[in-house]
Amino acid sequence: MIFWAPFLRFVQQTSAIVAFFTNALLIWLIVNKSPKAMFSYKHIMVFTSVFEIFYAMIDLLIGPELITKSTYWIAETDSTKTWLPLSIVYPLLLAWGGSFGIALASFIVHFMFRNKKLVSGKSFMLYIWLSIPIISGTMYAVLTHIFLQENEFMDTLISTEIESLRYVHKNEMLYYGFSLYATLPNVEIQEINWKHVNGISFIGTCITFSFFAMTFFAVKGYSAIKKFNDSNTNSSSLSKALQSQLFNSLVIQTAIPVILIHVPSTMILICSFMNTTEEVYGHVFTVAVSLFPVIDPLPSMIIIQPYRRAIKTCFRPGPSTQNSSIMRVNPKSPNITSRVVTF
Repeated sequence: MIFWAPFLRFVQQTSAIVAFFTNALLIWLIVNKSPKAMFSYKHIMVFTSVFEIFYAMIDLLIGPELITKSTYWIAETDSTKTWLPLSIVYPLLLAWGGSFGIALASFIVHFMFRNKKLVSGKSFMLYIWLSIPIISGTMYAVLTHIFLQENEFMDTLISTEIESLRYVHKNEMLYYGFSLYATLPNVEIQEINWKHVNGISFIGTCITFSFFAMTFFAVKGYSAIKKFNDSNTNSSSLSKALQSQLFNSLVIQTAIPVILIHVPSTMILICSFMNTTEEVYGHVFTVAVSLFPVIDPLPSMIIIQPYRRAIKTCFRPGPSTQNSSIMRVNPKSPNITSRVVTF
């Protein structure tokens, strides 16, 4: 336990600083090196990077940690991990939990934009698309507060069962959490904590629906790209390649939070129901979450050719001699699925 506390804080702080750099670099690439025909899709990509900077900032400012044991877990921070007033820390802690909802909804919007039948070229529609992840994250945070907020039973459980928090005063700690039982572990007859179980079930249903929606629009987007590549014989190979690059990078970006956040959190929840949760699970989850905003921008920078070329140019001596190419586009086509400019 003595090892984990400083290690987790070091990982969170280091990851946050690196995440600021990687996402800021990606934003610069999107703004300055994106093909012009991407139009509003650039704004969606920038929104995702700004969100990941915000996510990393929460890690840096309040140092949230997931603590797991037997049939319960808590997402916690306290006065030893942050210099901010605790009155504003709790909303940030809820935002940390609700950010997974923002990530899921954000990638759903990405896949929707890859489907030309669902994309409007009107600028006001951009605000509607961008509001979807914000509404989703707010909903997750509100549900977390309603069902998993602090209560006297959880206070007692923390003070008696979690050694690392035993001497932290209640007024210096903030958390939300889940417990399978509404009675302490040493009680012979255990009573199910139905409020927590129902809350987790409802949140889990929302997550499942989000995954189905994301999968549906991902398949639609893939079909749209395949149809575009097959039917547009006059389009250049560079144009078709860029469409595939955008889609492939998006798929990998989507897989990263699923692997780092969704899979571990699901396993922790299952173990909580089976009374097999170990403390190390929470430590691993905390590290994985802090790595998410660091790793997620990398697929776009590596896979999308204009961005990769711009990064290589920074390390190449002398001016670039690589030829530029511009593809003709159909001016009547309203979205990036059917018109692309490559440089």
